[in-house]
Order: sequence, then C-alpha cells, then structure tokens
Amino acid sequence: MADDLDFDAVEQLLDSAERAGRGGGADDRRRREDRRSRSRSYRGARAQMPSRSRSKDREAKRIEKEREREEQRRQEEEEERRRQVEDATRGDRTVMLVCLHHKADERDVYEFFSGNAGKVRDVQIIRDARTGRSKGVAYVEFYLQEATLKALALSGQPVKSQAIRVQPSQAEKNRAAQAAKQAIHYSAPRETPLRLYVGGLTDSLANISEEELKKLFSPFGEIEFIDLHRDPYTNKCKGFAFVQFKNASEAREAMTAMNGFQLAGKELKVGIATSDMQLGGDAAPGGGLALGNIGGDSLADGGGDAGGMLKGMDDRLSLMQKLQANQQGGGGAGGMPNACIVLHGMFNPAQVNVNTDPEFFNDIHADVEQECRKYGGVSKVWADKQSTKGDVWVRFGDIASASNCQRALDKRWFAGQQIIAEFTNDAAWNATVR
Repeated sequence: MADDLDFDAVEQLLDSAERAGRGGGADDRRRREDRRSRSRSYRGARAQMPSRSRSKDREAKRIEKEREREEQRRQEEEEERRRQVEDATRGDRTVMLVCLHHKADERDVYEFFSGNAGKVRDVQIIRDARTGRSKGVAYVEFYLQEATLKALALSGQPVKSQAIRVQPSQAEKNRAAQAAKQAIHYSAPRETPLRLYVGGLTDSLANISEEELKKLFSPFGEIEFIDLHRDPYTNKCKGFAFVQFKNASEAREAMTAMNGFQLAGKELKVGIATSDMQLGGDAAPGGGLALGNIGGDSLADGGGDAGGMLKGMDDRLSLMQKLQANQQGGGGAGGMPNACIVLHGMFNPAQVNVNTDPEFFNDIHADVEQECRKYGGVSKVWADKQSTKGDVWVRFGDIASASNCQRALDKRWFAGQQIIAEFTNDAAWNATVR
C-alpha cells in the first residue's frame, strides 16, 4: 500500500540504476534532486490529508447535531401548542359526577360512559386523602365535546345500582380535581401555632401550676408550652399565663369554650395573645384582648386556695363532663369533648337497599372503625339503620382520642356527602345505641 512505501529506499534504487546506466553526470544529479523534492512534497501532502479529513468529519457532526437540536425544539414547541389547545377545551370535554356509589371504581365509570356517551380519555375519582375511599365524586374527560352532551343526558342512570348525577364541569373544577388527586400523595401544610392569654388566675387560683393548666387545656389539642407568670417573692401566680397550642384551630376552640369558664369561684378570661403582650413581662396585659364569646356558669367549686384544682384524671373527666353540661344549654359546634361522638351523613338512608347490597351496614361499620382507630382505641361502633341523617355512633377509650377523631372527620366528605362529627353524652348514647 502507498502509505507503507519507503520513498528514500526507492530513490536510492533509482539513483543506483541511473548511475549504472549513465555514469552519474550532472544531469543525473539534478534529476535525483527533483525526485527527492517531489517525494518530500508528496509526503507532506500525505501528512496533511488526515487532519483535513478529521476537520470535515467534525464539521459534519456539528451540523447534524445542530439540525437535531432544532428539530427537537420544533417538536417541543408543537407539543406545547397542542397541550395548550387541549387545556383550553378540557373544561368543555369534561363532566362531573356526584352521588357515585362508594364501591364504583374507575373501570366501572369508564365502561358505563364509553358504552353510552363516547370515547373516554380519563377518569378521576376523588378519594379521601387518608383512607383512599371514594368520596362519591368523579370527573370524566372525553376525547370529543359532543360526548359530553350525551353524558349529561345520562343523569339519573344507575352505576353499581346507585343513581348518579351528571353535571357540566368548568376548568376551575378540573383544577380542584387535580389538586384533590395530588393531595393523596402530598400532605397538607400544617397549621401555625397560636398563643392564648389566660387571665383571672388570682385569689383561689393563685397557686395554680403549669401542670394543672395543661390538664385544663390539653383536651382541646396539643400544647407546645405554658408560660405561667409568678411573683418572685411569693411564687404565686401574678394573675395570668400564656398557653400556646400547636394548631391555631385548636387554640380557637379552647378560647371559645374556656373564656368565661368558672374555676374555683373565679371566672377565666381567655383570648388570643396580641403582639404587644411580651412573653416574660411583669405586668398583666391591658386592653385589646380578643376574647371568646361564650360565658359559663359556676362549674367548679371553690373552697380554699386549692379549691377546684385538677388533681388527676378523674378531676379532668369531671371537668369535661361539666363543660359538656354547660355547653348543651347553648349549643355550639360539635359540643364539648367526650369519649362518645356521632357521625352524621355517613350514608344516605334514601339510597340504602339491603336487598341488593346486604353487606352495606357491615361495610359502613368496618370503614368507620378502621378510620377511627387511627386516633385511638375504639370501644364500639354502631350504625343507626333507622336514622334519617345517616348516623354512626362511636365510643372511644378516652376523651383525647375522641377529640382527635372529631377534629379530623368533621366537615370531611364521604360517598358524596359531608360528614358532621359531634360529641355526645352518655345519656344520649345509652338511649340510642343498642
């Protein structure tokens, strides 16, 4: 091959042949020099060829990559335009279902509408973030807008032996459905803490301790800290304290219930601690206190400096019972904490058919018990089959567990209905539950 030739050796052979044939004159020498010059030029050209070839290859690759990047950008822009068009029309291609049977899954909905309305693109059933159980609400997206008109005409038809309602869905409802779907995977932001001011801790309450205050307020929620202001000389309370709850909603519940509550003959003043109340200050806060609006009768007996103090669990339970008795006179959302709660709206009595679904109440019992055990020990669950409100009664082993459950389940949605969770008392429990 040409790349393997030894040009110097070839020249030497040629020179030897010429000298042998012609005697090696001046002309021969010139010819030899010309050959050497041409040989060097050829070798130099051969040395430069690979470099120029590699440069051309790199340039070709660069052009090809640039072409690929440009094509990728074009495809991404086209995909974005297509997505925007789909988003703009999705609200018109989507319907919302309510009163969906809690056992109906995505496949049931898909098959029903595919066979009766048109080609279905997506089905989203809104489920409880904790249990994954259907809330009785779903969104159905079609490929064609014409299918939504057929779907709306199906309102009142049964799915899983239960009539559904079909209604139009706007874009904002779709966003709400997506947010509900994501809530299954992402926890909701935690509430911010809230500090309460507790006043009226004088005279018979001057010897109250941090632990006693904690026992008094802890049934309403988790307490982060208690700051009880004491006189440095007598070690008695200066008349006020601060109680900070972990969750603001629990603090407001405590404020509403405990403002005006009478303990050991003294009326407590409970409100939200404002920014001008300096923690660790020497003087009681002045005006501007945001107080609760529920007064109270005399619920604890006085008598001595320690009268009415909470000495243990029995006193705490007694206090809660007195609070409950006081609250029943004026109503109030959810009543006062008790170990028994009643859940309204757990089922729609008009839609219960034990002939077609004989396990209905057993399923309700199992679902409620499974959910309630997340908050503590459950002693009994009882579904009131005669109730017009879809009531299920639950008794817990302690007040704290019942309180946590009541806060978690109240106003939540279940099988297309909103649950109302309320505390009840032993008398109502014994008169109703069998």
